[in-house]
Amino acid sequence: MEAFKCERCGAPLEVTPETIVAVCPYCGFPNHLTGNLRTEDMFLVPSLNKNQIAEAFWRMVEKDFDLKRIKDSIQVVGVEGHYAPYWVGDVYVSGEVDYTVREEECETYTDSQGNTETRCHTVERHYHDVVSETLHLIGPARRQVASFGVDDIIKHYSKTKPEEKRLLDLDEGQWEKLKLEILNTEMDEEQAKLMMREDAIDVIRNRYSAKADRIDRFDVKAEEPSKVRLVLLPMWTVYYKFENSIYHSVFAGWDGKRVASTEPMSTLRRAEYMGGVALGILIGAIGGAYGAAASAYALTGIAIGLGSVLSGYFGFKVLEGQRVERGG
Repeated sequence: MEAFKCERCGAPLEVTPETIVAVCPYCGFPNHLTGNLRTEDMFLVPSLNKNQIAEAFWRMVEKDFDLKRIKDSIQVVGVEGHYAPYWVGDVYVSGEVDYTVREEECETYTDSQGNTETRCHTVERHYHDVVSETLHLIGPARRQVASFGVDDIIKHYSKTKPEEKRLLDLDEGQWEKLKLEILNTEMDEEQAKLMMREDAIDVIRNRYSAKADRIDRFDVKAEEPSKVRLVLLPMWTVYYKFENSIYHSVFAGWDGKRVASTEPMSTLRRAEYMGGVALGILIGAIGGAYGAAASAYALTGIAIGLGSVLSGYFGFKVLEGQRVERGG
């Protein structure tokens, strides 16, 4: 493979066959290698340093109901950080959607003996919406991003809108204070725009799929994305040991907020989950028995189904042996 060097400082660059742009690990200069990408539209969100992230981890431990009880037995075994590339842009979508919602309609009446009764039946109501809005989208600029905490970092970025610095405006001294390992960019601007348009349509479609029983007509189009830029987001992972297992917490580098973590399951938490299993079994048994005695077979099915879901969910939590926390 041809050896690539930084255009600014001449340092060697680590690239793969799919690399579109490589940011120099020594001076921070963005080196355009292939594809359609404007280096002037590349930005970086400054990160806290390793010690600050470690401090954020211990603050999280102090605030966590379960972790603070085992604080003295927790051992940090590693703190790793990197910048991951994401495409950010605005997409205007417009069009029309016809959809159907099944709703329950009830009528209360009094019979000839003075008894009040309520009768309910299902009706279909048809709606027509006009879509006209701008969506702010962000998506990974790498092909393989199925790592823990990635979606949470994206959500936190969209919520907090941290300050961004243009890479071309950073000198070597500034880069020395900010630099981390940088994951290569593997999707250029044209690919990003295509995905943004597809994602924008999917956002609208999923919105109506969630609230409609049936979509009768979906005629929505996405325009060419605007304000498209590549942003490098800092993501830190703290690995810690408790007893004989390793767990990890993911932090947003710009503000030190925990966005996702795996944690050991305490005895109290395990007891809560076992209680959930027992509750599910109880609902299924009592509800099923009552429904069968009253010949209410629909109630029997609902009770058994709900009990099975509850006991299965909490049973899985017990067998998993760890819990996942999200948010700060």
